[in-house]
Amino acid sequence: MKNLSSSCARLAHRLGLGLVMTCMAGTPVAADPAKQDSERAQLTVRVTQLSNDKGRVAVALFASSAGFPKQERALSGQLARISQKRASVTFRDLHPGVYAIAVLHDENENSKMDFNFLGMPLEGYGFSNDASATFGPPSFEDAAFQLKARPSAVSIKARYFSL
Repeated sequence: MKNLSSSCARLAHRLGLGLVMTCMAGTPVAADPAKQDSERAQLTVRVTQLSNDKGRVAVALFASSAGFPKQERALSGQLARISQKRASVTFRDLHPGVYAIAVLHDENENSKMDFNFLGMPLEGYGFSNDASATFGPPSFEDAAFQLKARPSAVSIKARYFSL
């Protein structure tokens, strides 16, 4: 599959196409590498409705469904301190494209989601598009959004499981 994408990019370059070509579903390939490098995006993620100012917020950015929403499989991740039940981070130098975000309110700063004996989350979480996590995490597609080559912002509401 990877070879097919690079073959399409080489073909587009040879044909002088200044367009983004899609050779396979969901796999955009820039025809002009120089133009691709000049088109960068910036994304600010604002997390709201945190239950308190304890701990920190982990924000994980994903560019595909592979590993979503496991933070260790993210394309990039950042930690933010909490102030007035809010937190924010900014990802810079991103390629425009489709992304999804998962956040964790790591209240005890142990770098993982904690669960009760029934397997229900004990800490806050959230996803881009405020995608629902009723019986487990949402799909990448439910949380996915299009990032364009300009400064953008996404707001995510923290959710907490309660019995």
